Amino acid sequence: MDRYSTLTEQLRARCPGLELREREPMAAHTTFRVGGPARLMALPRTRAEAEAAVRTAAGLGIVPFFLGNGSNLLVADQGYDGFVVKTGGLDQVREVNRRLRAGSGISLARLANAALGRGLTGLEFAHGIPGSLGGAVVMNAGAYGGEMVQVLASVTCLDGRGEVRTLPAAECGLSYRHSLFSDRPDWLIIE
Repeated sequence: MDRYSTLTEQLRARCPGLELREREPMAAHTTFRVGGPARLMALPRTRAEAEAAVRTAAGLGIVPFFLGNGSNLLVADQGYDGFVVKTGGLDQVREVNRRLRAGSGISLARLANAALGRGLTGLEFAHGIPGSLGGAVVMNAGAYGGEMVQVLASVTCLDGRGEVRTLPAAECGLSYRHSLFSDRPDWLIIE
């Protein structure tokens, strides 16, 4: 049995609610609608499911590829012979002390609308950016004079071993189209 079969078997046993798809066409998950199949894809809808996916993969020496909205992502027709964790189901948003806490899979447009609906400002620049919150943090996305560094308070993530970390924005290394997470592709932003 290879590592991916073992991963599938372990995830089904440890986290029966986690949606797993084998040989999933990546074209269905990118804005350009191109790309062959991913060997294995997990679609967590909760933090616990995301943690199970990352920790189980880490235990087998598998580094997942984290996928948000698939904005500006090109995947070869041959596909991706690896493990993809799609964060789109991590899209909850709530207000805590006049700040938004949002899952990494929420679209920036939806997050900006949530801020607007609560009378919160600062995310107006993000409305037209086609990505998800997680990807926006990774690259410190920005437009129209605004950037994520201006609105981010903290980030909760899973490191490459699946350990939960909460970092204040000042420790995220946010600079022009770059962050600490750009250099650590094995870290998953949760919220």
